[in-house]
Amino acid sequence: MLPSIRTCQDFSELLTDDKLDALIIAVPATLHYQLTKLALNAGKHVLVEKPLALQTGEAEELVRLAEQSGKTLMVGHTFLYNPAVRKMKDHVDRGTLGKIYYMQAARTHLGLIRTDVSAVWDLAPHDISIFNYLLGKQPLRVSAVGMAHLNPKFEDVAFLSLVYPDQILGNVHISWVDSNKQRQVAIIGSKARIFFDDLNLLERLRIFEKGVSLDRPYESFGEFQLLLRDGDIISPKIDPEEPLRNVCLEFVRCIRTGEKPLADGQNGLELVRAMTAVQQSIALGGAPVDLEVGVVKPVLQRP
Repeated sequence: MLPSIRTCQDFSELLTDDKLDALIIAVPATLHYQLTKLALNAGKHVLVEKPLALQTGEAEELVRLAEQSGKTLMVGHTFLYNPAVRKMKDHVDRGTLGKIYYMQAARTHLGLIRTDVSAVWDLAPHDISIFNYLLGKQPLRVSAVGMAHLNPKFEDVAFLSLVYPDQILGNVHISWVDSNKQRQVAIIGSKARIFFDDLNLLERLRIFEKGVSLDRPYESFGEFQLLLRDGDIISPKIDPEEPLRNVCLEFVRCIRTGEKPLADGQNGLELVRAMTAVQQSIALGGAPVDLEVGVVKPVLQRP
């Protein structure tokens, strides 16, 4: 412990300290809503770890409180501030990949086993927030299956499917019980595939200039042709930035300027909505859940 850092054992001391303009809340997820609400009501700016809350109604209330108080509410979606993920976003926006077909992510390891939330709430928010950021869109529907092997209360392995506008699919595999540690995200498009491996210190990002798409419209099988692209494999330069440092810098900047951070309360709310639908789908044995109207879809339809 650094001797210059003041500590306390009562959270209320922080709320009543007029010298404190902002609080960073990094506690078990079950306490995010309660402590963030207290902090906003005390007139503090808040940076809270993901997820913003564990229920959509609670997240909506926090966003409303921040707007009413004029305070900055930011959520720790750290991967939105990762330079490799931002490089992926740049390529998606510039059309390097062509038409996006689907995205897939794997986030697996042996633990760390948490006792406050499931592996679904612990790991999947990372990848869904990345998907939403890269596309600039929210999923229309989700379906998911999960199993609890270590603790009957919490799933420790799950497979998530998300349907986005423009017929884009997203797939996420998360696990606390897999000895193969993975932190990977891939986007597959008609012109290229981009692959992010957060554990590869030398080549975190690689672009495969290979893709397949229809050459031209066709009316019969005889006219059906495919255009195959086979190009280079590129490893773009990634700036050596610390994502958590970027989060903190943006938090301070937004407090000073009044601007909204990229991972603001609304961004956190959208993630909680998706996660709530995922949890509902798991409880229903994988039945699709429509995020727009909040009802279960018996058949997964194209957007």
